[in-house]
Amino acid sequence: MEIDKTVITDFSVEGFHNYPNAPVGVEFLKYEHRHLFQIRCGFSVSDSNREKEIFLEQEAIKNLLTDHFGYPCIFGSMSCEMIAELVLECFFPKGMIWCEVFEDGLGGARVAVKK
Repeated sequence: MEIDKTVITDFSVEGFHNYPNAPVGVEFLKYEHRHLFQIRCGFSVSDSNREKEIFLEQEAIKNLLTDHFGYPCIFGSMSCEMIAELVLECFFPKGMIWCEVFEDGLGGARVAVKK
């Protein structure tokens, strides 16, 4: 039997962004607004005994975001997809295979490495 194993990190960061080309009906999104961005990431592992330490991976991802965007994170016009893609690109060499970014737990995006 072949088994895929994934270690998952899950945490939130406070941040602001805007959507300059917001469609009719949600024009308020054109202006900077606050969210708790939930960042959930999957790391491919082969060892069943803590090959990836969740706390260390979370801290590394938080550091990436605060180094790039400050605290709270000022994401500018970046979408959830763009934020997730940045995180995935930076942590793919460390085994990350997907990243999700949600706004206030209500919706968001997932980007993943193609198989």
